[in-house]
Amino acid sequence: MSRFKVGISSRMSMLVHSRLRSAALLAPSAVSVLMLGCAGTPPHAKFAQPMVAASQVGASDTVDVAIEAAENVTLLPAGRDRVAQKIKAQIDKRKGKNPAAAAPRTMQVLLYVTRYDKGNAFARAMLAGLGQIHLDGTISVYEMPDRTLLEKFDLQKTFAWGGIYGASMSMEDIEDTFADGVAATVTGQDQPSNPPKAGSTVAKGTSH
Repeated sequence: MSRFKVGISSRMSMLVHSRLRSAALLAPSAVSVLMLGCAGTPPHAKFAQPMVAASQVGASDTVDVAIEAAENVTLLPAGRDRVAQKIKAQIDKRKGKNPAAAAPRTMQVLLYVTRYDKGNAFARAMLAGLGQIHLDGTISVYEMPDRTLLEKFDLQKTFAWGGIYGASMSMEDIEDTFADGVAATVTGQDQPSNPPKAGSTVAKGTSH
């Protein structure tokens, strides 16, 4: 009987040691996941074509939002319309904080979606970092009708939290945050890592 108990105790000890080792290995990746930010943290822009302050969307400007997607991205027309409406609503909300331009302008914000991944809620519930939600895209801002490129930047939003919080979040929640990131950038109310330089010039051109 004593040998039987010793055998069970030994196996239990090995199992506990294995679990602790696994937890230690997962800890750094869990910390990295938490650093990605929660669902409500808007992403910051990476500029390809910066916007000067005078070209930022103002209170009197009218903005139209269009959505396009890469060939490998599955985003149905209803989803495109939903995202476009969210971006426009956030821009209209934020632009009121800016002064009006001398003459009202018409602008187009074009989002070219490069990644749209709804992830898996069950996987997120099991462990942070699994079943991640991704929404990435390139945003171009044009002044119409000449289609003058005022600004071009990339935004990437990843949600990877786990547990009940991770499982409770959906792609539509991340769309809201992404839309606010777009609005904050085009209105100049963001704090980008590489802000536009004074005296930057605008350029005419087309995007994706």
